[in-house]
Amino acid sequence: MQIELKNIKFSEALSEETNAFVADVYVNKVKVAYAKNDGHGGCTFYHAYEGKRELLGQAEKFCEALPPIKAYSMELPMNLEMKIDLLLEYWLKIKDLKKQAKNDMLTGLCVTSANGYTQLTWKVGSRNITIAELVSSPNGREVLKNAIAKAKAEGKEVLNTNIPQHLF
Repeated sequence: MQIELKNIKFSEALSEETNAFVADVYVNKVKVAYAKNDGHGGCTFYHAYEGKRELLGQAEKFCEALPPIKAYSMELPMNLEMKIDLLLEYWLKIKDLKKQAKNDMLTGLCVTSANGYTQLTWKVGSRNITIAELVSSPNGREVLKNAIAKAKAEGKEVLNTNIPQHLF
């Protein structure tokens, strides 16, 4: 079952003890709920949109069957609320990585790695080729398309925001 957050609105200024945010929860590409945390240390709440309670219930059961999360010396049982919080944490991590990788995106393909991100670059002779140069030529687009497909097949996420979507 695919569970995603979209239309995320995060407020660092309102985040005191927990992350303050609102988002739409999608299950198998269907918008099913609205999630919210006020950032004051309380729970993340979610509410089904009209007619979507059954699909949201399936997502709850799916999450409850997932393995517990190991944190320090404890095991925390998984549920949909925790899944939403973990998805938001991942989104925040990717957002931060994109900010860090902004300059590197000009000269290479930036993909997630265990320690942040890795930059893949290409050269002609001793000169680095920019992403803009790759995108502007048919061969370059093919090289990028293949590199993106390989990274995705390895479970990595492409951080570049300067590559046309049709190459993904």
